[in-house]
Amino acid sequence: MIADAEKTLVRIEPVLVGVEGGASMLGISPTAFKSLDRTGQIGPMPIELGICRRRLYCVSELRRWAEAGCPTREKWQAIKDEKIF
Repeated sequence: MIADAEKTLVRIEPVLVGVEGGASMLGISPTAFKSLDRTGQIGPMPIELGICRRRLYCVSELRRWAEAGCPTREKWQAIKDEKIF
């Protein structure tokens, strides 16, 4: 019989999320997220990962951006240039 302590699952938080995850973090629909991203209203730039070229967003950067008041991409990039994260 396996002890209860051995049954404990460790939850691993993602470092990168796709459109669906980013939208969920912000409480908006994936469609709204894509539209805001396309028009430069989502500050963090997506990362295109490998061959699949899937657009992924850094979770910690999305959090910092939201905490900063969700500035436009242009303003967010300027803020990032001034600070070292």
